[in-house]
Amino acid sequence: MLLKTNAVVLKQRKFGESDAIVTLFAKKVGKIQAVAKGSKRPRGKYSVGTQPFCYGEFVLFKGRDLYQISQVDLKHSFYKLRENVIKLTYASYILELTESIITEGQTNNRLFHTLIKCLSIISNMDKEYDTIIKAYELKLLMYAGYKPEIDICVHCANLNTGKFKFSSREGGLLCKDCFGIDPYALQISNVTINVMKYLMDTDLTQISRLKIKPNILKELNKIVKQYIHTHVDKDKFKSLELLESL
Repeated sequence: MLLKTNAVVLKQRKFGESDAIVTLFAKKVGKIQAVAKGSKRPRGKYSVGTQPFCYGEFVLFKGRDLYQISQVDLKHSFYKLRENVIKLTYASYILELTESIITEGQTNNRLFHTLIKCLSIISNMDKEYDTIIKAYELKLLMYAGYKPEIDICVHCANLNTGKFKFSSREGGLLCKDCFGIDPYALQISNVTINVMKYLMDTDLTQISRLKIKPNILKELNKIVKQYIHTHVDKDKFKSLELLESL
């Protein structure tokens, strides 16, 4: 059975002497594994279109265990992501996080288009990637079914506008009457709550022009990092560790 679908290459690993297995985020079938014959040869037919970040139209043949790539029409390689190591590492983290959270064979068109837009925006940026990365993390969590509750207390549904903490374990805000539910809940300001809402609800193109104060960004980063660690089945992200060492 042949399948034609747009897809983004999330990961590639060597398979035999000259082949590779690529992890694709395909619009029509979600996350899949596909064999790219000869892609490790210098002039291999698929040596360009099957590199990480590549976005294109793939023609795939469904084998018994894996898909096999029959054709690639490259739409965008996002080559500018490779201009400097910081930009490349941020973009690599986006792919690594996406691959870790999406489910094999399950489509997610909103996330698919958001990923492509995020890669495009980062490729055209020169610095200050943190805000767009936070926005993508939150949108990814939301589209994958892990949207945090930041409108009311997740435990008692209290609507008061007093002090809140953020509980990754419980999945959102805790009012002061429920602080004891989670001893590991983090402090969160009303400003940070509003920033989280804005990042989840606003288009990435508009967010890319947003400037967040360093103290708010620091608080937001701590909260989102803990939330991802709680809900994503992966202990460490190699690209994130590299970012923190740069």
